[in-house]
Amino acid sequence: MNKHKVFFGSVIFLVLVLAGFIFVQERIVSTGTEVILETRPVDPRDLFRGEYVILRYKIENDSLVNDEISNNDLTDGNSVYVRLAVDNNKIASIAEVSKFRPDFSNGLWMRGEVDGRRVRFPDLEQYFVPEGAGTPIERLRNDVYVKVSILDGEARVVGLLDKNLDEIDVYDYREKD
Repeated sequence: MNKHKVFFGSVIFLVLVLAGFIFVQERIVSTGTEVILETRPVDPRDLFRGEYVILRYKIENDSLVNDEISNNDLTDGNSVYVRLAVDNNKIASIAEVSKFRPDFSNGLWMRGEVDGRRVRFPDLEQYFVPEGAGTPIERLRNDVYVKVSILDGEARVVGLLDKNLDEIDVYDYREKD
């Protein structure tokens, strides 16, 4: 009888942990502030995880980032925080960079990671697409924007936008057999 209780208790615990993880991720997407970032996509494939677009962002190489890295002797892997300025079209640019965790109620901040002379946003670097859609989306090159949702410094990709800032339905971009 005790073995059954331990087993069911373990199962319930695992379900709660998974539900908590999903809740945290979904909370960022559903209640975060949405902004748009300019991208430079590349199309790789992962045999185990499917097809996705690798996303690089214009703000990764901003001069404010370079100055903060140089002035504070930051090394690869160090966390940095960027405060975003958002224009009327919701397109974000960097307004400030800090190596210190900010008060997230004071502006719109996003956490990044130092990588050489730039900042990376690991949670925003891959966007999974249906099989056959990666190459056509990659052909759009600099005409792709990404809508992200940001909450307490954490960001998640919500969708892709075209050069007119209209939502891209990735299923429309699948290559025909």
